[in-house]
Amino acid sequence: MATEDRAPALDQLDRALLRVTARADTSAARARQLRWVVGELRRALVQEGFPAEARASLAALLSAEPTRRYLELARCGRLRTRAVAGAGISTTASMRVRMDCLEILARAGSVPVELPERPAMPELKTPVGARQRSLLLNWLGEHADRAGADAGRIRLFALIGVVLDTGARAGELCAMRLADLGADERTVTIVRHPQARTVNPAVTEVLPLSGPTRAALRRWLDVRDDLVWPLRGEVAAVWVSVRGNHSGIPDEDGNSRPRPAGMPLMPRGLARAYTRTVVRLNVDMVGRPGWEPLPYRLEQLRRAIDAAPIPTTVPE
Repeated sequence: MATEDRAPALDQLDRALLRVTARADTSAARARQLRWVVGELRRALVQEGFPAEARASLAALLSAEPTRRYLELARCGRLRTRAVAGAGISTTASMRVRMDCLEILARAGSVPVELPERPAMPELKTPVGARQRSLLLNWLGEHADRAGADAGRIRLFALIGVVLDTGARAGELCAMRLADLGADERTVTIVRHPQARTVNPAVTEVLPLSGPTRAALRRWLDVRDDLVWPLRGEVAAVWVSVRGNHSGIPDEDGNSRPRPAGMPLMPRGLARAYTRTVVRLNVDMVGRPGWEPLPYRLEQLRRAIDAAPIPTTVPE
């Protein structure tokens, strides 16, 4: 097996990486992804059967056949540095991030890159499994208090925790009020509205919240207070908008009336906000140990939850 130490391609690759990660407009998440891809390319170069000519230069490394072979090895999990549960096949989101990073490195090195067609993002239809739910709660517990997250992401973390603990639907989440939270956010009252309402009446449940969810929820409530304070009114909803939008109601001039941040979310708005933030989060978290991509629809996160209420359930 040939050694990689003096491959000109790697010297040029390292210089391109240094150039792009030193830029002020390269986020910490993107820099981490670029280092991840560069590490995989190093390991790919010493794989048996990898094109030997790819060692000659960065342009050669990013030509069609070496790039195709690298992406194939990465997709099959052959370039991992640690074992993972299951088949180890990379997700579509991971493959798209790899292609993004290859394009960025090529531009930084002033060379072309030949990439195959990007895989389309699939619609995830399976519910979140027990293992992923456990990973998510552990992740929330470790990251809920970390600085640097934007308001939308802080809201998402709290929302995920509440859904994992309660299995609440979008409409039930939007109906949550501050008064529904118990002392120290240890419980939450959820009014269940089954889909077949004529057969199953609404039921009120008091459900316990886990430690990770409480931590994420407390941070969101602090952010929420800042959002609703300028409104000078009593906004009781737990889930509110983090940026201004339009109401869809025209004013006297026919223009859509703006709605400020801090307004209660409606079910469709909450579902859209969840999807929008999850798409960004899944991309940012690619390659981080312990992270599995979240489904893009809130319903898929909710479906597999079997929350046990505290014995105070009463029909309305």
